[in-house]
Amino acid sequence: MKLGTYVKNGAERFGLVLNHPHSGEEWVFEPGLTQRRLLEYARRGTSPFAATRPIFWEDAAPTSLIGFLEAGGEAMTRMRRMQDFLLRFLEGADTFILVGAGHRLADVKLRAPIPRPRLILGLVQNSPTAWRHVPERRHLNVFPQGHQRPQGTVIDPGDPILLPYAAAISGGWNPELGVIVGTGGRDIPVAQAMRHVAGLTIVSDVTVDYFRQDLFAQPEPYDWFEDAMTSWGDKKSDSRFPIGPYLVTLDEVGNPYDLMIYTRQSGMLRDRSHTGAMHIGIERTISWLSSFRTLRPGDIIHMGTMGYDGSPFPVEPLAGDVIESEIERLGVLLNPVAYTLEPDDAPGSASGRAQLPPAVRELVGTPNSIIEDPGAWSVDSARHFWTLFGNDSAAEAREGLARRPYPRFLSAPNTALAASAHRLILPKRVRSLSFGCELACVVGRIASRLTPDQAVEAILGFAPMAVIRDSSFKDEVVEPASMQERHLPAVYARWADGFNIIGAPARLSAEGWKDRRCLIHLDGWGDAETSTRDYLHDAVQTLVYMTRYITLFPGDVIALGSLGREIAIPVGSLPAAGVSGYAEIDGLGRAEFTLA
Repeated sequence: MKLGTYVKNGAERFGLVLNHPHSGEEWVFEPGLTQRRLLEYARRGTSPFAATRPIFWEDAAPTSLIGFLEAGGEAMTRMRRMQDFLLRFLEGADTFILVGAGHRLADVKLRAPIPRPRLILGLVQNSPTAWRHVPERRHLNVFPQGHQRPQGTVIDPGDPILLPYAAAISGGWNPELGVIVGTGGRDIPVAQAMRHVAGLTIVSDVTVDYFRQDLFAQPEPYDWFEDAMTSWGDKKSDSRFPIGPYLVTLDEVGNPYDLMIYTRQSGMLRDRSHTGAMHIGIERTISWLSSFRTLRPGDIIHMGTMGYDGSPFPVEPLAGDVIESEIERLGVLLNPVAYTLEPDDAPGSASGRAQLPPAVRELVGTPNSIIEDPGAWSVDSARHFWTLFGNDSAAEAREGLARRPYPRFLSAPNTALAASAHRLILPKRVRSLSFGCELACVVGRIASRLTPDQAVEAILGFAPMAVIRDSSFKDEVVEPASMQERHLPAVYARWADGFNIIGAPARLSAEGWKDRRCLIHLDGWGDAETSTRDYLHDAVQTLVYMTRYITLFPGDVIALGSLGREIAIPVGSLPAAGVSGYAEIDGLGRAEFTLA
């Protein structure tokens, strides 16, 4: 089956995509409305379905693709029954009966299958092209290596890849296989992983070097964190991640490791590749990811380029150039390239609003565009969670991370956040843990291209955060390792469900965050004390830097990073009854937690 999300008459809907048996055109049918039309037809005394009515949904049919996936395997079975019925019905009956329930795809606005994914994990260096010509590589660390994107990157089929105003750029893109989770879970065995996949889609992994230019302006050597931040920061920028055109179920795809991939720019073939080149497959990736965080319906994992990694634009793309990603049996994803009109277009202006990514644009002018009161914020408000690395005065001596004029930021799953008083269930993989206290900033409104004064206004409040780090990722790295293999475990270490416990945010003055005592306490293990005065980049500087190209959402959380001193314990030493602790920042209260 093919399932799609679309907009008709200003409303977002989802439906079943079919080739109409008479015209050969692709149509999309909204499940609930389709059933209602069929039942109206069946109620006529002369209808062939008067006695055996075509009922696929006993209750209300799902109205979104996420809702459909959350309904589980039974919903998938019902949709297949509807598909089989519709194909026969359309072949032998007047399509007029289904007017309004079905539409030609040419008459609707097709959206990304999952327009606002909760998780977008992109694998990197996942094909032989990353290592086959590198003579110094003697062996490989076989664990998925990747990064996360925010929802503001996502654009729909046909939407422009909108590049900031600039005189010259470099960059490129790759077509990649997108895996959409259907059934969530934890600790999924490799042998059962494909049962958790709803289907596949296409993504265009676009990178255009804007943050990257800041790195190249600095003296070498570069550390891995700033290298990753600038490279992946460009991938996390607004409107760089087309998804679509559909979710195609596995039964229609067949072997996911036997699909040809094509890349075209303005009609000219650029590259060919094959999904069989995958270094680490879908099953192992799902099993690994679920070993420390819960997968949820609608989560998207894209498996990395199988061809020319970072396939560059041979010349700067012109406005109107179309990039095209095709994967056999999944369709074609086309997106034109466009540029912002002016470097100073304000997000609130008409031109500025048009340039916002879809997930942001739909918030503008609604009550959800701003959180006025810190008391109205909750962890569920956070679509995204951002973390800083090497942001304390001792980082250069401790880790060799030189002071830079920019913060080293990366993103983490928002499921890694938990509210104070959280009771933590440790992943089975954990062997030892460290506990630290960090200052967190909560964003209160849509934040795009902020000035320092605007950044102050965009901060809803500050809060203490207890950060738990899992050493198991680092323990599995086999040396000699690449810089990425060696340092990514520090990123993954805080990605587990609820490993970042945040207290209630409180407003502070622009300078009020400075020189506050931070304390992490663990019952039976003592305290470790630090101070916010050791931060190099504050929240305002961080917001100004990030929002040049990345839009932050109301409720998003930014953790300003480790302050060095932490409490480390082996998990085997924990008492059977568990242990409690808290992070405390003077004047901001506590973030409390219990380990089960």
